[in-house]
Amino acid sequence: MSSTPDLTDPLVRAAVFAGRAPSLHNSQPWHWRLRSGVLELGLEPRRLLRVTDPAGRLAMLSCGAALHHALIHLAADGFRAAVIQLPDPADPYLLARIEIRGPAAPSHDAARLVRAASKRHTDRRNDPGPPLDIHQVHTVQQAIRHHDAGLMTLRLNQMYAVAQAAELAQDVEAADPEWQVEIAGWVGGDRPSHTGVPTSALPADPHLLTAPARALRRAGSVLLDESRGPAATFTVLHTAHDGRRDWLTAGVALSAGWLTAAHIGVAVLPLSVVTEVAGGRDRIRSLLNWSAYPHLVLRLATESDRPPDPATPRLPNSEIISIG
Repeated sequence: MSSTPDLTDPLVRAAVFAGRAPSLHNSQPWHWRLRSGVLELGLEPRRLLRVTDPAGRLAMLSCGAALHHALIHLAADGFRAAVIQLPDPADPYLLARIEIRGPAAPSHDAARLVRAASKRHTDRRNDPGPPLDIHQVHTVQQAIRHHDAGLMTLRLNQMYAVAQAAELAQDVEAADPEWQVEIAGWVGGDRPSHTGVPTSALPADPHLLTAPARALRRAGSVLLDESRGPAATFTVLHTAHDGRRDWLTAGVALSAGWLTAAHIGVAVLPLSVVTEVAGGRDRIRSLLNWSAYPHLVLRLATESDRPPDPATPRLPNSEIISIG
């Protein structure tokens, strides 16, 4: 097995590009293996958050985002690719296989998303800017619907309901010493491991990442002042079903929506804590009278003119790609 990826291989280039994808607390839980002209996407057990994400749902969602990144890079590069999701029921860590089926006209739509990846970042501002144009929200929603998921905009009463669920989730996690140890290992510090969220990338209020109820309630208060309008739009990423394939699909849709948002000047902050604890997602479904399955709360806001916070670190290619 070689540890030196050949950057002239389009599949390797796609895997390298996929390393830019967003993931839960920047855990980067993916591993790519290239053998016999096939690129395989797998879960990396060492980078799973076993307490925060015991079922691996958010890890698979993160890998779905990486899968979408790889596929758009191939399309922009002028290759027609075939992908099989969950190809081996006996191997729960193998998530997808990608094979190039021949040349194709480079996709201009995919190329736009590839370029947008250089601008995509997590918007950790405590107070986002002016209200979004509703057409921008619809554009992001359309990109997500194209990949068999949905993005529901929260109304005022729903926002407070989700804030209540977030507070309950926060209380459960805060009382769990194992969760406290795990989150401390991924959020804050200098991050010499090239994973996690370093202190330099955290907002002035770091609880925004682990206790989003505060942000939801603040946004709800602003909504009450109709003369100002909301400073941000809160949405929920969801799928119709809740199997492992749906978790992967949600990640593909997240990537498509987030890159589309970056292309049109919309900043995104994912808030996962409300869906992490056991029963939290059921509580949201009950509060919102939903039949769908929620995965993430996404805050959408107008992109700021100021430089973004320092980027989260990324693993070297040798850590995420194997050959042979």
